[in-house]
Amino acid sequence: MSSTPQGSQLLSIKQCSELPKARLPEYIKSSKSRLYNVIWRASPPTNVYIAKKPWEPSVHRAMIEFINHLHKEYPSINIIVNEDVAKELREEYEDPEVETKFDTSVHHVIYTGKNQDIVDKTELMVTLGGDGTILHGASLFLNVNVPPVLSFAMGTLGFLLPFNFKNFQLSFKEVYESRSKALHRNRLECHVIRKNGNGKQDDGELRPKKRYKVDQGRVVDVPDTDNNSREMIHAMNDVTIHRASLPNLTSLDIYIDNEFFTTTFADGVILATPTGSTAYSLSAGGSITHPAVPCILLTPICPRSLSFRPLILPSLSDIMVKLSENNRNNMIELTIDGIAQPDLHPGDELHITSEDIVPGADLSKTNTKNGIWCVATHQNQWAKDLNSLLGFNSLFRDQKGKKLHL
Repeated sequence: MSSTPQGSQLLSIKQCSELPKARLPEYIKSSKSRLYNVIWRASPPTNVYIAKKPWEPSVHRAMIEFINHLHKEYPSINIIVNEDVAKELREEYEDPEVETKFDTSVHHVIYTGKNQDIVDKTELMVTLGGDGTILHGASLFLNVNVPPVLSFAMGTLGFLLPFNFKNFQLSFKEVYESRSKALHRNRLECHVIRKNGNGKQDDGELRPKKRYKVDQGRVVDVPDTDNNSREMIHAMNDVTIHRASLPNLTSLDIYIDNEFFTTTFADGVILATPTGSTAYSLSAGGSITHPAVPCILLTPICPRSLSFRPLILPSLSDIMVKLSENNRNNMIELTIDGIAQPDLHPGDELHITSEDIVPGADLSKTNTKNGIWCVATHQNQWAKDLNSLLGFNSLFRDQKGKKLHL
């Protein structure tokens, strides 16, 4: 009787730093369509990063099924996971009492490493989960190019999830063979300028007190030396400023294109991309915006003045939000795509722009390395999602589910 291989006989974990550096595809505009063809020129993708929803058994089983398929049908592909998932796999398959879901006819090699190594090596990101899984995966690439994203709906919300996992073999094959299309989603670019440490402003200007870098999805301080340059942070959904648990409304000065716009007393403000228009901004009363519309949404959170309505600004706008000097709160919370960042203090400036938008530019030639390219089924997926997920413009119904005619 043959025995089933276990542990190291079945699964090897290696460092992804051993892999070749990532090669990203080209994006060629489709005729009469908002979508772009995803073309791998030299060779198909070889380094595939899988991001999954944590603590969900069905998603874990789906990941194993996906890994089995890739290792059997595409043996040249290197599968990358984060360190937590690698640890989860190692512990599971070192336990002889656990029935493995891996294909035992294949020796599986999984790659992992530090976030920066994953970023440097990933050519295609596959997500298994909900919209939050995509945001978490994209957060690794806060200040660098994001690889194309192939997302499967296995979560509670799916505005960014066009594919059903039941069809994962065909969906992946189309991407691998350069037969897929992608929708370009722009990101916000933001940086913080801190007030001088002595509490004064030279010539009425603010100068950065500290510089920052991205580490594990957070912005952290960097020693201020001549060799360090200020890095941009990018948001796929939104940048949120909120008073959190502080008792008083926050006073915020808002500037648009270097011109003073208004001072608002509110719980905070949201600056969102069109992709983020169906997230926190929508709950705060903001408009729903198609992801192909180049714009920035400015949505107040519970403003004291009822005349401060949500705004849709051109994508070329340069927006600056400043915590007013006479604020009753001495700080305010800053989050980027739901990830907490260092707090803002009176006099600090938050600058927001769209990510390197060039008016009238052909994205396939000049802007392919910016934004997020989400593999899509068809260009009308957005309208379908509004109806199926939000019940857009649905009629009132009685308790038995019948439509009410008003």
